[in-house]
Parts: sequence; C-alpha cells; structure tokens
Amino acid sequence: MSSTRTTLPLVHSGKIRELYALPDDQLLLLATDNVSAYDRVLPTPIPGKGAVLTQLTTWWLSQLGDVMPTHLVSTDVPADVAGRALVVEKLDMIPVECVVRGYLAGSGWKEYSESGTVAGLALPEGLQRGERLERPIFTPAAKAPQGSHDENITFAQLVDMVGEQTALELRRASLRLYVRAERVAREHGLVLVDTKFEFGRRADGTLVLADEVLTPDSSRYWAADSYAPGTEMPSLDKQQLRDWITNDSGWNPDSGEPAPELPDEVVSRLSQTYADTYQRLTGAQVVPSPPLETPVEAQDEAPTEVPEVQSEDVEADVVPQADQVATGEAATEEAEEPSTFIVDVMLREDIPDAQGAAITETLRRLGYEGITVRQGKRFEVDLQGELTQERLDVLRKATEELLVNTEVEDYEISLVGDFDDDDHHDHDHDHHDHDHDDHDLDHAHHDHDHDDHDHDDREYVEEQQTEYEADDVQHAPSGDAESTDGQSE
Repeated sequence: MSSTRTTLPLVHSGKIRELYALPDDQLLLLATDNVSAYDRVLPTPIPGKGAVLTQLTTWWLSQLGDVMPTHLVSTDVPADVAGRALVVEKLDMIPVECVVRGYLAGSGWKEYSESGTVAGLALPEGLQRGERLERPIFTPAAKAPQGSHDENITFAQLVDMVGEQTALELRRASLRLYVRAERVAREHGLVLVDTKFEFGRRADGTLVLADEVLTPDSSRYWAADSYAPGTEMPSLDKQQLRDWITNDSGWNPDSGEPAPELPDEVVSRLSQTYADTYQRLTGAQVVPSPPLETPVEAQDEAPTEVPEVQSEDVEADVVPQADQVATGEAATEEAEEPSTFIVDVMLREDIPDAQGAAITETLRRLGYEGITVRQGKRFEVDLQGELTQERLDVLRKATEELLVNTEVEDYEISLVGDFDDDDHHDHDHDHHDHDHDDHDLDHAHHDHDHDDHDHDDREYVEEQQTEYEADDVQHAPSGDAESTDGQSE
C-alpha cells in the first residue's frame, strides 16, 4: 500500500501534525515524530513520539466524551500510518489556545513570585511553588503563524476576537475538561499541572473538542507520589527539553540561529518519558507505529478523487479502539459505580474571603461598582453501595455532623445524575442543628483544602455557575513564551 502522505491531498502541515483530506468532510490527523520548543521545530525527531501523541489523545477522548463532543470519528487508518493517525471531523476551528492552569508552576509561579498574582489575579500571600491553586485559571492565547509566539490575551480580548457567547463557552468547556482530567490523572498517579485545549464548531454550531488532548507536548505532568509543594518537581513532559535548551544547549531561540541537533541522551530520555507518561495513565504500552517515509514533493494537480480510508486490510495494524486503549486488556466486567453527590457550602459574611475580595476589586477596577462577590465552596462525595433511602439518610447525617461549624452559613446536598427521590434532592435546611442563618442559596463553586494532593475534585464550572469569575479579566503572563500552557504544535 502506498504511503498515505503521497496519495491523499494535504490540507495543512504544522510543526508536529499534518492534515489530509478524506471523503464526507473528514480528515486524517497525523502526528509526526517532530518536536518543537519555543515555537521552533528542532532538527532531531523523537522516535515514537507521534504514536504517543495520537494514542494518548485517543485514550483521553474516551475519558472526556461525556463532558462534551469530540472530533474523533475512527481509529481505523491505513497501515502505513497506523498508531499515529486518526480520522476526525472537519471543523471550523477557533484560533485560540484555551489554557488552564491548576497549579502554581511555570510562568504562573514566576509572575506570583514577582507580583503576588497569576494571570493578573491577586492570590493569597505565602503560596509555595507547585501549590495547587484554589481554582483553575483560564488564560487564553491567540494562535500565531508558525515560527511566531502565540499571544497571551485577556478574557476581554478573547470576547473581542470571538464574541461573548463563544468566549464564555470556551472558558466553561476548558475548565470542565480540566477538572475532569485533573481528577482522572490523579487517580492514575499523576498531577496535571496545566494544559491547553483547542476547539472547533460543526456546521450546526456545536462546540467540539479537537486537536491533540492532554499529551506531554501540550500539558505539564508531575508524579503524584513525589508531589511536594515548595520544591522543583521533575517533569514528565516536554519541559525536560526546554530545560536542556535553556541550561545546556547554548542556543538562544530568539537569536535567529538554527536550532541545534539534540544529543542522543536527550532524545532517549524524552522518548522514554513520553512512553512512561502514557503507560502511567493508560496502564498499557504504546502500540508501535511504522516510521514515516519522507513525503514526496506536492504534485502540480491534486487528485480529482479522494481515496477512501480502508480498514479491512489493516485490521491488525490499526490503533486499538478507545475502550481497549483505556484498559490495555480485554474488556472485564465493570465494577458498580459509586453515586456522586455535591455538597455546596456558603460561609458567613464575616469570614475572610480573599478570593471573593480579589474578584470584587477586579470588577471595581473595570468600572462595575456596587458588586460584591462572595465565594462558596463545593465538595464532591462518592457514596459506595446501593443507593437506598437508608444510605441517603446516612450521607445527610454525616454531612450535618461534618458541617456543624460556626463559620458555615448554609449548605445543600445534591445528587449528580438521576435518582427517583425528588423529595430529597433539594431539601430545606431550616432545621440544622447548628448556628446557621436560614438562607436558600444556590452555590456553584467547589473548593477545598489542598494541603495534600490526594483530595476531592472541583466541579466549579457547571451550567449554573455565575459568570463573575475573575477569569473574565485575566491575561496569561508574557514572560514565558514556551510554557506548556498555551503552545500549539
């Protein structure tokens, strides 16, 4: 079978990925073994890297498909690109890097060290390097032409670029995806420090998650078992390459000089890191992908007929389906899923609320007077076993005993999902056995202590979330041109 790269019409060639046209408004998305840093493609490829990017993206899309639609159509691709290519939808892409930062690292730590802010948002004093932020921060960047730095922008600039509704959709989707992914990564022994997402729209206007997702190229990962705020934690991603360039290569990316060849030890270490990160997350080994042939020069005329992608002759060579990739073995009987509840808490007005005060001050500086923001807190609780009325009563009793606290003003328990117990989903709290004022509030924020990495998830970004968050006015720092958070490949 001839190389796909020479028989399909090339639609776009980026630093790392290539897009080829397929029938029915579909595309072949192919990941090469190229590696870039500081918006420059380096001359030395990383063996197996394209396979990791593709297969890890496939695995993550299987974890996130219930959060929002994704562009993945099929993993059945020609044998010569098996393992490193996907069939995806053709979308109208939004030219924005949707960056989410969950921990105080990289350019966020640098800015905080200098000014006490991250992306322009004032944070409490005394936070340590690597500490988990009270809430993830959405810091978009406008995509730049290849060879130029992506431009960090404020939320207001994002609104000017894409409109308010799209900007809000991008922020909400990015935060929801990060919250889910951070939890999944933690369950697999990794800390998802920060990442970037890209989105496109279908013809009917549906927002769709696209491009690579949560790979070591687009994300920063640490090992959970060695997570130690206040220290410089080893990276399990492309940061290793940036560190070598900065500390050992002698090359200045802004000098205009050609990028240097990578030493064998750097190539080997980076290749192994990518494979190890994949295995930690999926529990499986990367499926080897055939090396790519050098593409021939583009023909004067594109083929008049786009060939079909056939899978019948390459069944043994295609990437496993998402469910197989996720488990790394034959399907087994699923364990009974726990029932998940959300406990919303509002503290009394006289309890110091640094985050709310920071948001209030930001709104005031923007000219919005007379608005005071108070921040609620949210906890996610998994209830094991059969969901019976008796178990619900136990949960409510445990919650009341836990929240008998003079700082708590009110709280509410709600079930995530469906359960035929409408009388108890949104029950009144007029008779709590503690000193709460009687309020009927709906809180859409989910925060918690983060002294340890092993703590509950944060679903801050449900549909009911109020839109006053300080993300509206944040900007990504400009001093970290090639952080993991916001670099398109």
